[in-house]
Amino acid sequence: MSNYANARCITGRAGLYPSRHQSDQVDYPGPMVKCANRHLRYAIMQIADNLICCNHYFAELADVWRQRKDDPRLIRVRVAMRFCRISFQMVAGGSVFNHPAARQRDYVLQKLITFHHQHQTPALQVQRDLQQASMQLPAGEHAAEAKPLQEELSRIQDKRRRGPQPLGEILPAVLAALGVNVIQSPPSGRSDPA
Repeated sequence: MSNYANARCITGRAGLYPSRHQSDQVDYPGPMVKCANRHLRYAIMQIADNLICCNHYFAELADVWRQRKDDPRLIRVRVAMRFCRISFQMVAGGSVFNHPAARQRDYVLQKLITFHHQHQTPALQVQRDLQQASMQLPAGEHAAEAKPLQEELSRIQDKRRRGPQPLGEILPAVLAALGVNVIQSPPSGRSDPA
């Protein structure tokens, strides 16, 4: 990221700007430039397509632009540019997405747990993904991310259900990676009959 001063540098490298045909008084924008990092352009445009299809905010923006009869290619590029600005702020600034328009903060690890729960992912894969995600979180966000996980762990432990509880086994390790101490209940005074 140190090679890029701002998000426009990334979109410029991807070639997300029109070529210009200029002569005297004529200044006509043409198709996107051909000299670009095509792999980067492809990845950014795929993300833009997914945002238009799956994200309510970007879907509504795209609808407004369609009603104005804007070119569909221009709509994709606009969404791609907005995505690059948001992601640049997160990666270069070492922060999570925090926009004043967002009603409440979404927690990265909580969303990851929900995703794996919905897709019935094996516990070992869940543990690996949570550990990788916790290592990538900015240090200043560890306490905030740990709070919903502690509540989830308390809820699981309060149920005291029988049977497998893989999430209850995974969460203490993730909380420890975030630097939060998990208090274990002391063992009972009974000795095992052996």
